[in-house]
Amino acid sequence: MKEIDIAEKTGIYASKWGISDFYDEAEQSLRDALASGEDFDTGWFGCKKEINYAQIVREDGKTTVSVCCHMDDLWESEDLIYDALWEVTKAENELPEEIIDSIRDAAIDDRIDDSSTWTEVLPSSASFDDVVKALDKCEANADAENTGMYKRLCEIVHAHVEYMKEQGISFASPEEDEM
Repeated sequence: MKEIDIAEKTGIYASKWGISDFYDEAEQSLRDALASGEDFDTGWFGCKKEINYAQIVREDGKTTVSVCCHMDDLWESEDLIYDALWEVTKAENELPEEIIDSIRDAAIDDRIDDSSTWTEVLPSSASFDDVVKALDKCEANADAENTGMYKRLCEIVHAHVEYMKEQGISFASPEEDEM
């Protein structure tokens, strides 16, 4: 199978604003690969303005389009937890490490992930426009799934905040602090 690097001239980013908003060079590379009739694999390529990646593979009479959309890393840093905390409280509080660990444990129990991957299989004769539509559909589905996972994370954080308030921990917003 031929490996093509559609982001060869633009680094790891083949697209600008959305996963199918290709830079000119990347679009031409993909168009050429699709027109060749040969099997190919683009490898995973990224989008400059989103934490989204895609891969297009044509093999065994089918074209497989996959898109992976990421949120901030829930497991390696606290950024996503603090985003949810702000969403719930509109306050910038530092959380004790045991609360962060408890939120992560609850997220594991709920099977909350920080990314979602969607795949669509097309015939090997799929056109560039067919691939773009599949990329957009996969990206929308993965983003929607991430939104649902983030909302569930906010619910978990809310439950922890309510417990902490019962323990006397204040979650005043910055505006309330100024009064």
